[in-house]
Amino acid sequence: MKFWQSLVFVEIDQVIALAQFCEELGFYGVSVADHLVTTKVQSDDYFFREDGNIFWNPETHWPDPWALTTALSQQCQQLNFLSSIFILPMRDPFSVAKALSTAACLSNNRITMGIGVGWQKAEFELLGQDFHTRGKRTDEMLQFLPQLMRGEMTEFHGKFYDFDALQMSPGTEQDIPIMVGGYAEAALRRAARHDGWMATSHVEAEIYPLLEKIKTIRTEHDDSERPFELWSGVKQPEQDSFKRLEAAGLTMTNGTNFLDGQGRVVPSSLDDKKRKVEAFAKQFF
Repeated sequence: MKFWQSLVFVEIDQVIALAQFCEELGFYGVSVADHLVTTKVQSDDYFFREDGNIFWNPETHWPDPWALTTALSQQCQQLNFLSSIFILPMRDPFSVAKALSTAACLSNNRITMGIGVGWQKAEFELLGQDFHTRGKRTDEMLQFLPQLMRGEMTEFHGKFYDFDALQMSPGTEQDIPIMVGGYAEAALRRAARHDGWMATSHVEAEIYPLLEKIKTIRTEHDDSERPFELWSGVKQPEQDSFKRLEAAGLTMTNGTNFLDGQGRVVPSSLDDKKRKVEAFAKQFF
């Protein structure tokens, strides 16, 4: 099992020190997340909570994931870095490829891109991207992004993206793994075509049927023998939860979180965060 620690919602002046502490404790990597803005009035339902409400505030820190990852890679020599998740169709593919390939080169290929299609229409509108075609545009982007990030001469002619041969440098020495988050059928099939699938966090019993579902889809795609990562956070894990889940096929999981008792983001000190992370590591590593 690869243990990751989420740095989502961590205050920007604490994030490097906390990542270094995670490295000292033996975490495999740290994950970062992605939102451009938080609107004053929430106009779209947040898919991953029953009440549809977000659990952070406009003041909650959301640093750019690839700028942050690049900075962390210069301060941490062993940690791997994962976006959990990056809202791919909110951007143009060329800016994404440039940011990712640069981060991969400077981190010595320690980057994994976890993507989703997003839920907040306002962010798409701010960046001039169509919200309603985000899934189909994601599928097109994923057809040429790896080649573009490798620094190869790339040409593509699709419905949403159409360009003649061009090259972006520097390119990566190896492919950046692409994992896909989401529960819709389209998201699961998108994940099956790439390098892994990402859930959010669930109690242990809920994870097993999710693992079986993605395994079935991979078999339908004749990809069941290809290396594939499966990620889920585990709510209230028991001592042997991770061993049981690993035996069932889960390969990656998250450490602790920095939410309050009501599951909301609240500011906390670096020492408080270190205590939570260390307690998790001592119990489960």
